[in-house]
Amino acid sequence: MERFDISDTEVSRQIKTMPEQIETALEAELPQLPETGKICICGVGTSAMAGDIISDYAGGFSSVPLPVIRGIELPNWVKNDTAVIIISYSGDTTEMLYLQKEAVKRKCPVVCVTSGGELGKRCDEKGYGIKVQLPSGMLSRCALGSMVGHLGAVLEDMGFCEFREPMRAMLPELKKLRDSFNEENSTPDRFAEALVERIPVIYSLANMRSASMRWKFQINENAKMVAFFGTIPGFNHNEIIGWTEDKISADFVPVVIYDDGASEVLRYMTDSTLGVLMDKGLDVQVYHVRGGSNLEKNLRCILLGDYISLRLAQMRSTDPDQEYAVYDAKEKISDGEESDKD
Repeated sequence: MERFDISDTEVSRQIKTMPEQIETALEAELPQLPETGKICICGVGTSAMAGDIISDYAGGFSSVPLPVIRGIELPNWVKNDTAVIIISYSGDTTEMLYLQKEAVKRKCPVVCVTSGGELGKRCDEKGYGIKVQLPSGMLSRCALGSMVGHLGAVLEDMGFCEFREPMRAMLPELKKLRDSFNEENSTPDRFAEALVERIPVIYSLANMRSASMRWKFQINENAKMVAFFGTIPGFNHNEIIGWTEDKISADFVPVVIYDDGASEVLRYMTDSTLGVLMDKGLDVQVYHVRGGSNLEKNLRCILLGDYISLRLAQMRSTDPDQEYAVYDAKEKISDGEESDKD
């Protein structure tokens, strides 16, 4: 059967621009932002993932936590001394509109990172926060580079972490990696061949949870395949029993993102996991990631996962641009909510 040509799809074109999205974001002019001792990031889906990536990166050197909040309720500890950064590419995410109003009620400094929508409109017309403008016209799942770049720059300007210069230093290698994925029989091709007729379950250490989650999301949405993700060492305490004892595990394929720069203890845990799975005859797929920082490792793995999802879509003759039930579900949620406008 002739495979679907994905080269002319919006998803394919936009995914390839992730390094350039970050590069553009680093040069963007930002408004004056507040400096506070406490910050939280609010988002769902890809927007929340941008927060996860920056939170994982900053956790390596920050003296204060940077939590990522999903849902429609702010924790009780979020007071008027806590800056609330709300990130939503579309600006129309129901959960983020709730949180924006709640943060304003608590008199928190609010920063909204968005391409527009109702979230941006409230900033412009009602003063419901400072708006940081994202470029419009992209699919939200393909705008991760722009969101990561803008969010990191926002946090730097708020005095939370250094981001622009470390990120600029990573971009040449990230572009080089991206270009290598366009070669014949590249790493994405090899992984896609191993995953195409199976159900992938992607594992990573906790510091790279963003990458394993992104692989799952992109395989779900672009290749229209079932996929799952998990973390090590949590895997060693429960899931390992299912892999080794359940007969249907043969229908699944474990994928391990192996951090060669992890501590000796964590590498030992990962090696133990691999040993048990291989001893059971499972077809374990391993990707050894390298990078000078957690941020670079996550971005390198995310870019690989995006390309794998495109290869899988092509092998399955699936249009990655096509959007299905998830959007129907969102519409039903919105229809069931009371009007959110004042």
